[in-house]
Amino acid sequence: MMRLIIALALAMLAPQSTRAAFDDLGVGARAPGMGDAFIALADDAYAPYYNPAGLAQIDRSQLSVAYSRLYVGLGDGSDIGSSQMYWALPISRGRKNRTFGFGLNRLSLSGAYVEQTLTGAYGFKLWERESGSQLLTGLAAKYLTRSFSAPSEAENACAGLSCNQGVDPVLSGAKSASAIDADLGFLYRFPKHLQIGLAVQHVMAPNVAFSGSDKLERGINLGVAYKSLWMSLMGEVRTKKTAAGGSGRDYVVAAERYYPTLDYGQFGLRGSVGIGSDDWRQLTIGASYRINKIQTDYAYLLPFGAVKGNSGTHRISLTFHFGAPTGEQEISRELLEQAKRLREHGPEYGYEYSEELKPQDLSDPRLANVRNLIEQRKYRLAQQAMSEFAQNQVLSPPLLRLSNRLTLAAYFFAELPEPKDKYETNIVAALRSFLYGEDRLSMLQASYALSMKPEDSRTSHFVDDLEKAVGIKPDRLPPDHPRSFIDELLYRVEFSHTRGDYGRVETQLKDVLVLEPENATALERLGSLRYLNKRYLEANQAWEAALKIETREREILSLKEYLKRSNDILSGKMLPGNVSPLEPEATETKEIEAKETSSPAAKSPARATPKVEPETRQPAPRAAAPQPRALSGDARDVQAIYQKGVEHYARGEYLQASAMFLQILQIDPNNEPARKALERIGNRTQKP
Repeated sequence: MMRLIIALALAMLAPQSTRAAFDDLGVGARAPGMGDAFIALADDAYAPYYNPAGLAQIDRSQLSVAYSRLYVGLGDGSDIGSSQMYWALPISRGRKNRTFGFGLNRLSLSGAYVEQTLTGAYGFKLWERESGSQLLTGLAAKYLTRSFSAPSEAENACAGLSCNQGVDPVLSGAKSASAIDADLGFLYRFPKHLQIGLAVQHVMAPNVAFSGSDKLERGINLGVAYKSLWMSLMGEVRTKKTAAGGSGRDYVVAAERYYPTLDYGQFGLRGSVGIGSDDWRQLTIGASYRINKIQTDYAYLLPFGAVKGNSGTHRISLTFHFGAPTGEQEISRELLEQAKRLREHGPEYGYEYSEELKPQDLSDPRLANVRNLIEQRKYRLAQQAMSEFAQNQVLSPPLLRLSNRLTLAAYFFAELPEPKDKYETNIVAALRSFLYGEDRLSMLQASYALSMKPEDSRTSHFVDDLEKAVGIKPDRLPPDHPRSFIDELLYRVEFSHTRGDYGRVETQLKDVLVLEPENATALERLGSLRYLNKRYLEANQAWEAALKIETREREILSLKEYLKRSNDILSGKMLPGNVSPLEPEATETKEIEAKETSSPAAKSPARATPKVEPETRQPAPRAAAPQPRALSGDARDVQAIYQKGVEHYARGEYLQASAMFLQILQIDPNNEPARKALERIGNRTQKP
């Protein structure tokens, strides 16, 4: 064993063209697990060794210690070990891209030979472009020392077979040497994932000989890296002196992948393959585990060709992270939590009815490009624009919800043309409402579109996923349903009214008008409802809109009468009472009603009537109210209509009963029983 130690020590001491002193053996365990292809990455405490420019990337303090057992399994059991301690200390928690680094690296050969390097480094951002590209640079100053312990055989030199020749002249000189050295590094970071690194080692070419000259050769290494949140790919080219004294190159390709979890920490795997001059071949693998602020790394390096008769090198390191989580770590955890929610509950889209769970508001000026693409119905491009925007942001929950919504929209409809029919108009409207966080409206529009194309699989699947996203059930009418989608909504209006749910009546009527803004039936009923609640101006607006599109002569006459009555109340010519004009078609049989509400005039699409807030007026001094114009009819008509009104009233159908009694007053304005019946209905329907 001692002979091998002496031989190795002599090889290190002798000034040869093939340098062995302060050889590039790597530090830590993470970078060696990637074949030391770390120049373009250099994002941990060991950056001063590989590329001091990488220090500028570190935004929280790190302290790391490592131990390596080199070339395990040498024939005589020699022990070559290396230990390191490195510390990265950012200024202002990394916000200024300025970081100090310190390191101690010690190599020992069975206690007979020792190399030690003390390092102080500084990395900073040199400049940054508007595009986001950055140029980082750094300098590492090093104090190199080496020493050896002469064995007892050095006092009894041998020449051939003759010993007792005195002190060995080679080992009789100085037993230690030291020198000052420096490394220089550059790192260019592109706006997205690409990084290029350049490191110049041994800039000062120091002389580390015990006697004579043994200068460390300058080395220039170039690397490139593709870095994403959980994966990195690296390639590196290194220059070196060959055994023959010429110039050679080593090539390494490496990869690293992290597998984070929410509850069990973060696992990592890495590896590399390297080839080069002097028959250098190497395969490396590595692994890591991190939980909270402590990370453990392991690497195994197996060289082929250059070093014979060994079973490889083992490295292990322990790193402590201080301070708050980095931006990448926060993003990583948020994505993990989102993935967990995906597994348990599906994607989180948010809900309009909860302020805490709403998606990001598209009116945000920063999302102008995304918003414009949505308005142009280019949902796939909007999703891509959203992804590019999110890369430079801290991913807030509302932003993730909006991103999920865009992903769902783009999955079914990458891009849509200008709408040409009701179906296309409502699909576009449903997507827009969904992306703007109007969930109930979105489901209503999507359900209406599906009713027009119930066999369309894409629309059906979209409605299914929309239901899962917002938690609102769609309206799916069975194939044999007797009413159309709009007629069904109007039928529900009548049902809600008979139950006295007048808030729901107005909501349902507004739903009809969202889908068909010029539905005369819905406008007339909305006007009647507002009149009952003494919202006369709003009632007038609905009736006036209905009057513009109504084609049935009888209804036109009724609408004009209603408007006259309401205007008389507003002008003070008539005191507000409980006389309530209701839907004219309620006087017809159900068969006629179904026919009229399904007519083209009642279904024709057009613009929505603008909403005008009701005014508050002081009533003028009451004048003699003119008698309403009587419609044609006789006592038999009045009796029959009154009987129908009583029947509706007895069943709780106040909407229909009011229509009956109002029609009586149009025939006979002085009919007291009808007036009193309307007063009773008004008292029941009036809001508290």
